[in-house]
Amino acid sequence: MVSISQELPIESEARLRQVLRDTDIEHLPGDWCFRRFTGAPPPEALATVRDADGWCALTPADGGAAEPFGLTLSTFPPGIDNSGYIGWVSTTVKERTGSGVFVVCGDNPRRGGVFDYLGYPAEAADAVRAVLDDLRRPPSQDGADLDLRVFEVAETSEASAVSADTRFEFRERDGRVEARYSGGTVDQGFLVGRREDGRVSTAYTQMDTAGHARTGTAVMRLTGDDGGGLLLVEDYTWSDGTAGRNVLRAVGRGRAR
Repeated sequence: MVSISQELPIESEARLRQVLRDTDIEHLPGDWCFRRFTGAPPPEALATVRDADGWCALTPADGGAAEPFGLTLSTFPPGIDNSGYIGWVSTTVKERTGSGVFVVCGDNPRRGGVFDYLGYPAEAADAVRAVLDDLRRPPSQDGADLDLRVFEVAETSEASAVSADTRFEFRERDGRVEARYSGGTVDQGFLVGRREDGRVSTAYTQMDTAGHARTGTAVMRLTGDDGGGLLLVEDYTWSDGTAGRNVLRAVGRGRAR
């Protein structure tokens, strides 16, 4: 039921997006709320939980509910690695909508194992469900798509700060490109830019392991290698005018197909 995996953040998100695509999702109709009760749980309850003062049930809300919620039921397929799923979904929903969420989990071996109810304020239901539906969209079939890709350094020039130990984690959305990178003498680097066809114009800033910060600009060109892989040829210029070229190579797909 609980998996352990070691991944880069980009690799985790790629895996979890595939988990969401493979999971049965049902947005439940109506509003729901928590109610205190004594004795047997009400027959309409979806979940019950107990604290020091007694029992609470998640039930359909009537017009007088103090805090109504929308619910989405997620039923995961058997054997899937969904570790980190709740943290990822809740963080993404918060970033995109401002809404918090709660989760009630259960287990049904007849249907594959873990299932959960994701709850959110009723007033935010449309926005939260739109985020979930967007995250479920199939990955782009564009072979040069940079979203959720990991790149390694294939070639460098003398003025470069990156090395074979540096890894780049790219995201792309609506032509906007960003990447975080680290490794070797680079403690942390970040670039942002805009893609137009096979050209990405970027600005970057980074700090080395000695605590020195540097900035610059670069133009990246997407191209292929002889083995059918994806390369980024980067012509960079530091803020002091020093220039050079790096070649980055995509590591696998960086996302589940």
